[in-house]
Amino acid sequence: MASPDTGPATNAMQDKVLLAARLLVTPLFIYSGIGKILHFGVTASRLPGGEGGFGSYLAACAIAIELGGSLALILGIYTRCVAIAFIVFTILASVMFHNFWASPPAQVVAQTVNFCKNLGLIGLFAMIWAFGPGAYALRK
Repeated sequence: MASPDTGPATNAMQDKVLLAARLLVTPLFIYSGIGKILHFGVTASRLPGGEGGFGSYLAACAIAIELGGSLALILGIYTRCVAIAFIVFTILASVMFHNFWASPPAQVVAQTVNFCKNLGLIGLFAMIWAFGPGAYALRK
């Protein structure tokens, strides 16, 4: 039987798959978050408001979501909230940085692939939101 905190009851195989999903999606965001730290000015300059302005705030928020959210997913804490945050983050990143419909012809294929990859990530985060963290989590 499901509880309000964990969502639908899961079996042992589903618990392992949910753990694997949480662990396997995080390296992408950890790598990206560290890259943003190492190249903070460049990251901020690509965002609305630019470096030193609102872009710096947005870059800091992106780092917090990518690194903090990844840690929360790994540990299985606030998993559903983190999944929603990653859904919103991934939608915004897709529209802002992988807008294949407005890309130069030489970049259309690469941007389309990245956009479609992000659709898959959104689907994964929706599943994590729907099913919760599974049994292998610090906070259910």
